[in-house]
Amino acid sequence: MNKQKIDKIGLLCIQDKKLLVVFKPKIGVYITPGGKIEPQETDTECLEREVQEEICCSVGNLVYFGTFNGTTPEGYLHQKCYFGNLVGKIALNPSDTINGYSWIDRNSAGNMPLGPMLKEQIIPALIKRGYL
Repeated sequence: MNKQKIDKIGLLCIQDKKLLVVFKPKIGVYITPGGKIEPQETDTECLEREVQEEICCSVGNLVYFGTFNGTTPEGYLHQKCYFGNLVGKIALNPSDTINGYSWIDRNSAGNMPLGPMLKEQIIPALIKRGYL
């Protein structure tokens, strides 16, 4: 069976050297806000839609940070990450698959259940460049 390629877009919202992460109970880990890009959707449109669906905020000032690659049980994960600001106050959407959020720094990141790509690639890249 061939594994599928999964294209995702992730938001890196950093305030006071803390990164916003959201909890996805289906997989039991914290991940970046964002999600799968739909056909004919731009990266910006995907982030705007996903962040609105997950935490009821808009996004602003998006700047590309990097692309990360890994695997999941479903297939090969290709995630583009963008820095951005939230517009509005975070409110969890009861009809979405996200049921929590947290602001983590370089020290607290090691004490939380994080998605493998976030833990092994994205956070180390942010620390290396001085963002966390």
